[in-house]
Amino acid sequence: MKYTFSGHDSFQCRLLWLKKGYDYLVADRSFSADDAPVRLGVGNNMVRSIRYWLRAFGLTDEQEELTELARFIFADRNSSSDHPAEETEGFDPFLEDQATLWLLQYQLLKTRHASIYWIVFNELRRRRPEFSADDFVHYVTKVKAELEKFPANPSTVAADFSVFTKLYLQSGRQSKDREEGFAGILTELDLLKPMERKSDDGKTVSMVYTIPLTDRADLPAHLLLYSLLDTPGLGKSISLETLETEPGMPCAVFAMNRAGLLHKIEQLATLYPDLLVYSDQAGVRELQFKQIPTDKYQILRDYYAQALV
Repeated sequence: MKYTFSGHDSFQCRLLWLKKGYDYLVADRSFSADDAPVRLGVGNNMVRSIRYWLRAFGLTDEQEELTELARFIFADRNSSSDHPAEETEGFDPFLEDQATLWLLQYQLLKTRHASIYWIVFNELRRRRPEFSADDFVHYVTKVKAELEKFPANPSTVAADFSVFTKLYLQSGRQSKDREEGFAGILTELDLLKPMERKSDDGKTVSMVYTIPLTDRADLPAHLLLYSLLDTPGLGKSISLETLETEPGMPCAVFAMNRAGLLHKIEQLATLYPDLLVYSDQAGVRELQFKQIPTDKYQILRDYYAQALV
């Protein structure tokens, strides 16, 4: 696996950047163009950062082409386009529905283009429920790098952790940040919690972080189902243990506890009785698909159809 700990130019992704970058590419422009800063209304380093975050969230591919998901979220439904899908998609271009932020959280871990997010949610959090910047740097540069034989510069990795915290943490000037677009795009998910940790002698205080597991009541069950349908090699039966403990599965990606997982599975069984069922027999608990849909985006359309009513 290729690990990336740079590219954001020390900027966390801001609320309106993805839409700004999407519109820029729809207009058939290039981030490498000399006039990109003028057209985007930002500095050169922010141009590079917007480009990076579009890729990190899976909204552009390796050729810098917009993905189907990008059009699904950000297309302008009120203007003509060369892309027919834009007339029917574009469900949340300004990220007003929190479900879209959960979708972006899933995408950020799925693409692994920004490696820190996969590592923290799937690995570090399990090893150290409370972790500091130093813990992360040590884990990446000493544990992973030496085990998997890849180069990792401590200062670069530390800078990545700083951007990670800014993406999730509210700054204390939240209302102004939200209005001006300075806040990290995923702050509203309330995933990361800062804590102060005292030294053994009580003389010094350091900052540590935790990602508590909760039932994630604000996470629509549709997002759980979409994430499963987006998983390569999905079988017709998935054990509760897999959903709860495996890397990249819903409980890891969304920091969700077992109670929340079971509740959402029950919701899905009610919403899609012809599609899936939850089985708990002879100690074997699993989600069973009666049939696996071929269009995973239909699940998202179902959600936005009722959310927009």
